Amino acid sequence: MYKYKKYPKYKESGIEWLGEIPEGWETKPIKSISKIDTSGSYGEELENHEIILPVATTAQINSIGKFNVDKMPRRCFKKTDVQKYLCTENDILVVKSSGSADNIITGKVGIIDKNTPKFIFSNFLMKITPIQTLVNPYFLYSFLASNLTKQRIEKMVSATTYPNLKVQEYISANITLPPLQEQQVIANYLDKATAKIDTLIQKQEKLIELLKEKRQALISHAVTKGLNPDAKMKESGIEWLGEIPEHWEVKKFKYLFEIKKRIAGKLSYDILSITQNGIKIKDIESGQGQLSSDYTKYQHVYKGDFAMNHMDLLTGFVDLSKYDGVTSPDYRVFSLIERNANANYYLYLLQMGYINKIFYPLGQGSSQFGRWRLPSDAFKEFQAPFPPKEEQEAIAIYIDKSLTKITNLISKATKAIDLLKEKRTALISAAVTGKIDVREIY
Repeated sequence: MYKYKKYPKYKESGIEWLGEIPEGWETKPIKSISKIDTSGSYGEELENHEIILPVATTAQINSIGKFNVDKMPRRCFKKTDVQKYLCTENDILVVKSSGSADNIITGKVGIIDKNTPKFIFSNFLMKITPIQTLVNPYFLYSFLASNLTKQRIEKMVSATTYPNLKVQEYISANITLPPLQEQQVIANYLDKATAKIDTLIQKQEKLIELLKEKRQALISHAVTKGLNPDAKMKESGIEWLGEIPEHWEVKKFKYLFEIKKRIAGKLSYDILSITQNGIKIKDIESGQGQLSSDYTKYQHVYKGDFAMNHMDLLTGFVDLSKYDGVTSPDYRVFSLIERNANANYYLYLLQMGYINKIFYPLGQGSSQFGRWRLPSDAFKEFQAPFPPKEEQEAIAIYIDKSLTKITNLISKATKAIDLLKEKRTALISAAVTGKIDVREIY
């Protein structure tokens, strides 16, 4: 940020973490310059409809503080609740409870602009309505989205299973407060400067999206159609599968896999968690994430076993374990029993079942609450392609090599996004705390 100059004069803010601020600036607690609402509502089932509106949870605030309203669940609200919980332009929403073990989400912040469709805020969020005679809404949002606030959030999160923001501590914290006209100048500058960075971020995100689509298309074609583009095809008789090479067979999972249920009965084993990035060893000493009161009831998973979160076909996943350990008795653990089956080939096919929602029509439960499970009978009766073993092996090797190239490109794009985000937050932090003077740039 070499091109930026400092303010002519500074003074001590009297706040250790803030240090010096420009002369003429003040510091005030958030609660003194805004109205705070920590209630929120998640509404009711759609069957009880009076007024149907989107409701914001913790997942719909994107990386640049905007709201993905089209991805919000639709719920029913009474007229009185709509009047109370409806969000309007310039409202700021802060995640006060992540609803999961993800400490990173807690404290995430977004601002509603004039183009944002109407929605309700849920009880996982806190609404801050700036008093505009005291503070510019975008200036306040920028401060709350800055690195300085993010660093301090870690000290404001309660050490519970689900990280919760210490709301009173948060709203009692001081922010820098330039004169109102100067706040507007800083807000205007940041709006233009961050828009340029956001455009670059969006281009990289679009590239990642296209690469992921290419990756999944490559996997889907290889595991269902094979590698020979000239192979004669036949109808599989299975709707999701369509045509397959003429010499391939179709087999039900019950002839390929055997479901296991081996209860550990004691402690001392590594706890394995099934994530969308594969099976991981859970760090139970940190106290983060959902923890069981009795790990002796967990089931064994051995290297080479498949394990899937069949309880959630929307956000769950499946992987081939590289570890010996135990996992939740609610998960499904199974192994290959067909000697002419290649584990890596069927891993790609199983993962495709989640990503392409092939298993979804077979599910049961409450999808709106993330509980859409694949019953064991449906799993056993599921029909899958069964190429000759040597073809399975060739397909798995081909996918492995192809994915390495795509993964490297995704990694480079992800690093570029991280650097741009760091630049964005550093710029915001410097501007809203007066470390740089942007008044004459625009």
